[in-house]
Amino acid sequence: MAQFFYIGAQVCVLSFLIVYAVEVSGIEAKDAKYYAGVAGLVFMLGRFIGTFFMKYIAPSKLLLYYAIISAGLTLICIFGTGAVTLYSMVAIAFFMSIMFPTIFAVGVEGTGADTKSASSLIIMSIVGGALLPPVLGYISDLTGHMQYGYFVVLVCFLIVALFATQNKSNQVSVKQGH
Repeated sequence: MAQFFYIGAQVCVLSFLIVYAVEVSGIEAKDAKYYAGVAGLVFMLGRFIGTFFMKYIAPSKLLLYYAIISAGLTLICIFGTGAVTLYSMVAIAFFMSIMFPTIFAVGVEGTGADTKSASSLIIMSIVGGALLPPVLGYISDLTGHMQYGYFVVLVCFLIVALFATQNKSNQVSVKQGH
């Protein structure tokens, strides 16, 4: 479930970023495309930085922190105004960067002989990226406010946070061993 909702959030955030920039943040369309590129760069940097942090913070604990921060940034995207909403959207890309591999690794942890089945189910859950963006669009169209569609993204990050709290290893620091 966590991977389904994470992928849904990722596709919602990144695929609607330019439209969001124009409709909500007031950025001109010709300039909005640069923010999509910045989001991609921030996503990549976030993966390297997040991997470094995992040397000192248990992966599921870092996943929890990143999901909570992403939810907070999503609230800014929903209720904020102006350019700060777009900066929040781009910042979400940073915090999403570790979610896919971390959910995958934590999800297959301890599955033993069922690892192949577990991993294939987690990979199949990427269908969330096809199913949730239309829900965001529907809510935006129904309410007449694009920002309200991002309640879908907020729910997604809250589900990822819930998943992160369910893992017993989130209390253990990888480097410190306690």
